[in-house]
Amino acid sequence: MHPDGTAHGESAVLIKNNIKHSEIKPYQTNEIQATNVVVEDWSGPIKVSAIYSPPKHTIKNEDYKNFFKTLGTRFIAGGDYNAKHTSWGSRITTAKGRQLLLAVQDMGLNVVSTGEPTYWPTDTQKFPDLIDFCITKGIANDNIKCKSCHDLSSDHSPVIVTLNRKTMINEISCKLHSRKTNWKSFKQSVKSTLNIKLPLKTENNIMEAVEHFNRCIQQAAWNSTPTCAQDIREYYYSLTIREMLAEKRLARKQWQRTRYPKDKTRLNHISAQLKQLLSYERNKSVQSYLEKLDATAATDFSLWKATKKLKRPIVFQPPIRKRDKTWACSNAEKAEVFAEHLNEVFLPNQIEASAMITSVEDTNYLSQIKLPDIPIKKCSMREVYAVISQLPQHKAPGYDLITAKVLRELPDKGFMFLIHLYNAVFRMGYVPPQWKVAQIIMIPKPGKNPEDIKAYRPISLLPIPSKIMEILFLKRIKPIIVEKKLIPDHQFGFRQKHSTIEQVHRLVDNINNTLEQKKYCSAAFLDIAQAFDRVWHDGLLFKVKKMVPTSYYTFVESYLNNRNFLVKQDEEVTNLYRINAGVPQGSVLGPTLYLLFTYDLPVSDKVVIGTFADDTVVLAVDKNPSQASAKLQKSLNDISHWLKTWRIKANETKSVQVTFTNRRETCPPVKLNEIEIPQANEAKYLDLYLDRRLTWRKHIFNKRKALGLKLRKLYWLICRKSQLSLQNKLLLYKSILKPISSYGIQLWGTSANSNIEILQRFQSKYLRIITDAPWYVTNNHLHRDFGISTIK
Repeated sequence: MHPDGTAHGESAVLIKNNIKHSEIKPYQTNEIQATNVVVEDWSGPIKVSAIYSPPKHTIKNEDYKNFFKTLGTRFIAGGDYNAKHTSWGSRITTAKGRQLLLAVQDMGLNVVSTGEPTYWPTDTQKFPDLIDFCITKGIANDNIKCKSCHDLSSDHSPVIVTLNRKTMINEISCKLHSRKTNWKSFKQSVKSTLNIKLPLKTENNIMEAVEHFNRCIQQAAWNSTPTCAQDIREYYYSLTIREMLAEKRLARKQWQRTRYPKDKTRLNHISAQLKQLLSYERNKSVQSYLEKLDATAATDFSLWKATKKLKRPIVFQPPIRKRDKTWACSNAEKAEVFAEHLNEVFLPNQIEASAMITSVEDTNYLSQIKLPDIPIKKCSMREVYAVISQLPQHKAPGYDLITAKVLRELPDKGFMFLIHLYNAVFRMGYVPPQWKVAQIIMIPKPGKNPEDIKAYRPISLLPIPSKIMEILFLKRIKPIIVEKKLIPDHQFGFRQKHSTIEQVHRLVDNINNTLEQKKYCSAAFLDIAQAFDRVWHDGLLFKVKKMVPTSYYTFVESYLNNRNFLVKQDEEVTNLYRINAGVPQGSVLGPTLYLLFTYDLPVSDKVVIGTFADDTVVLAVDKNPSQASAKLQKSLNDISHWLKTWRIKANETKSVQVTFTNRRETCPPVKLNEIEIPQANEAKYLDLYLDRRLTWRKHIFNKRKALGLKLRKLYWLICRKSQLSLQNKLLLYKSILKPISSYGIQLWGTSANSNIEILQRFQSKYLRIITDAPWYVTNNHLHRDFGISTIK
């Protein structure tokens, strides 16, 4: 195979004898060696090429083009290219990958890849990557499918490519309904199967009622939904397009019959008009979607929904490193690794016994029985219906697959069943175990190493009926919280009319006063380790029992105890694991429970404390830097004792001490838990960077860096080859990039012009990219033509 006739890494094609085929001349160069076979299929001959490209050679795009030209107009060329590029799902981009991508784009080829690593180095210090894939021509993407195979033990895992004469429909995850669900039939089925006369007097009765409700709803939805492999979206075109399409068909029929040049000209003219009209309709649809995006909804997935018909890069699916330094390759292995990790996370922090509170463990305060006092108010039909009507219809359901859309389509009988069920739960203070199972999906944290298991954030999906119950309970407990003032004024998290900007403004106002009075402000920004995931249940229940009536405490106790979770990775699901600590993530009630758990954080008149959920900062001001740190240290000592008492762990090394002053002297260092807190000239609080003199330069610099990273991800949508219109590219800036740059502008907007110009240059750069503006077009003209104001 190699031109020099010696043994090298080679390629081969194995083919069954009963398949009609013939071998053709192999391609042999120092850079590329390929075995070629011609196979007959339903559309005629197709060339199958097994390729190997040695890693040591430098290959230009012309070399790749010369190879692909030898394969004709219809082929599949797969193998070890030793070329990496993020466009086909590799972890990094190499020079060979850039050259191969140029050849693929110039020749109009398609890359078929799994996005998963195919090369597994034996050296545990090296990272797996994708270098084995296929390049095709003359084959529709809907007729070819690619998947990984991890059954072999080689350092290269096979890639299975399937070619089918029919359109290969992707398998979709199980769900209860689709766009073709017959909701009238669904309501009739629920009416005939749901039994609202079930007894609800014991805990077992409630469990059986929930199981009966889930079974009836699921079966009714499945029976009312046509069975199909994929929920195919139907597109409805305007009358103008349909009329022009009919006119094109008549013109094509006329030309095929007469073969007159004037008929061909007419057909080409109509085809061009139709193509232009379709492009306009497509961009109009994308524009209407992008206009609805905001800073919180502008995720990669929401962009995918708007641009899924456009050709986009394949996303790299990294493996996960296990504890023994081996790799978790398959989805089942990844799910188990994640589940074992989370099982260790959902445990209370272990603190020395001397710091424990005696009233919880010694006197068994939690086991003392109190007589019921104020019962939880019953819910009505109107209240339950209003809550269900306000639920977002497109939110992902829990493991039971019941969505808000399904509940909204329930008949009156279904609403009556839910009312009786919720009232029984409130009356008995018992939350059924089916509503205490969380389905967790792991999402990689941006900027973190994707191979590290700690670089993933768990997203918990709870049953929708459970969330409705939490909303109803929260409405009943909130008046008690407000009346007793159980949430301190310095806590701005999860509270109405208390935003992050207002909390930072409160702190910045104190710092500005310090700078104006030429004093010293010693500030400690505390980092709490896994604050929500490791909340001590006994400690939380101890506080709740003292705060609220017995009936409310009984409900919270049942709500927290005996919770479970499972991890879902694509379609693979783990067994159930017990949750022994933490407030339920993704729940409605969880944030309020955390605020109640931390309501008694020690405060002092000599310091200013600001908290937003678990983000805590303490400020101490004085004319003398030593006195400022002394005040801060006293407050931190009280906080340290409080943290140990309630099993809350702080990351002392990740916490930061900053001295805010216009003078050169710095406040002495302070300690937390007898560990010195690192000092710095700036600190990040609620996504805003506060520097020593409040110049905001550090904040603006980091925002510019974040904008650059986001721009790289969006470049395939805004470059000159993008199919999006200019107006839609501008909408992407307004919906996704501008909220990043303008966050907190109420505070940093007074920064020096030299700092603000950093963001202004980025805005001008974006406008020049989307317009492909030449050098002689000024930035002022671009801003004026687009109607965009400058950052200033």
